[in-house]
Amino acid sequence: MLDSNTLILTAGIILLASTVKGLTGFGFALTSLPLLSIFLEPQIAVPMITICSVFLDGYTLYEARQDVRYREIVPLVVSGIVGMTFGTYVLVSLDSRIIKLVIGVVTVLFTIASIKGLRWEIKNTSQASIPVGLLSGLLGGSISISGPPIVLFFNNQNVEKKTFRANLIAYFFCLYVATVPAYFYGDLITWGLIRSSLYLVPALFMGASIGIWLSHKVDETLFKRIALLLILVTGLMAILTAIGLV
Repeated sequence: MLDSNTLILTAGIILLASTVKGLTGFGFALTSLPLLSIFLEPQIAVPMITICSVFLDGYTLYEARQDVRYREIVPLVVSGIVGMTFGTYVLVSLDSRIIKLVIGVVTVLFTIASIKGLRWEIKNTSQASIPVGLLSGLLGGSISISGPPIVLFFNNQNVEKKTFRANLIAYFFCLYVATVPAYFYGDLITWGLIRSSLYLVPALFMGASIGIWLSHKVDETLFKRIALLLILVTGLMAILTAIGLV
């Protein structure tokens, strides 16, 4: 159970991160984890983000449900759950600094390529979804940041804004629901952590509502620029954290 001062600070971060999530369909962990990691251990911050994400994604998925293309996300979800299982082992077993450094470097390189407009034509989307989902699940299980591979993949395929956002929300909801039992099994989620996370639910819903309202005001080009900028900042933050500068 977190103390009251830590809960207040955490709630402010959660409010900001859930606003980003409501706007773009992703970015909750991308925004919150680097900040939470300043004063919480990854073994506490990552499971807390996972618990909050189940509530948050369920809420935003209801709003976006009509725009989800379920057939497109099934291969991503199945392979993502497999990758998540290995990611949970990584979180328990390996040095998080090494993980963050590798992920940060790869994320920055791929995001810069996307910003510059470089794309790789992928005709068989279903087959390509499998390695993308595996990598996303691995990152989700280990550091609760499963967004970069999926976002870059959808951007590469030039997915339309509403579908882009809705598919992301549906994918993350399925992945995080599957992650919770794995974290219980690995003793990463405790009842004290669940109680602390429940105190954050009002901030979650408030931020998500603000983000959903903003999502109807942002055009397609700006939306994708915001998405790529978030990914780039996250990659840089991961690198800085790994080498001890943050």
